[in-house]
Amino acid sequence: MILGICGSGRKEGNTGALVEEVLKGTASETELVWLIDLNIGYCTGCMRCTFEGGCWQKDGMTDLYKKLIDCEGMVIGSPCYYGDVSGLVKSMMDRSIALGYMGIGKESAQPMHGRKPLADKPVAIVSAVAGHGVERALETMESFVTFGEMKLVGKLGAAAGMEDIREHKNFMDEARELGVKMKGALGKP
Repeated sequence: MILGICGSGRKEGNTGALVEEVLKGTASETELVWLIDLNIGYCTGCMRCTFEGGCWQKDGMTDLYKKLIDCEGMVIGSPCYYGDVSGLVKSMMDRSIALGYMGIGKESAQPMHGRKPLADKPVAIVSAVAGHGVERALETMESFVTFGEMKLVGKLGAAAGMEDIREHKNFMDEARELGVKMKGALGKP
């Protein structure tokens, strides 16, 4: 299963449309998770996860940890707010640190980083913006992928102004092609 993660607060928005189009392009079994529905708390930086084997907060992230571990690959999408990812995506990334202390995955080269349970999973990242700044949002998500030692399949930054992204055939075609690349990265015909 390929997991789509959308960090937009608007389900009818451009970011969700891009994530959905990438997922369609995979022609695979998929699941789309909207972070707005999960009520994820902020990482407190307490590092209890290093000693307790998981995050002490029991919220929407608890179920998402399992989905992240179980999926074959991911499509992560964030709108670009103030030149970076949304707070929803940033909280998901911050809280993902607990994955490294659940006792699964390959050992990290840095002992304090625990393990890398998402290592080698293919990931596609997308971001939509009205004006500018999408490069930084993509860079932030790419840093998350790199830290987790996942494989970046590709990325798409789309500046559509105040228009509906679905009206921009070029962006929708690029999103679908990114899904095809994801399918290829998974070795699926």
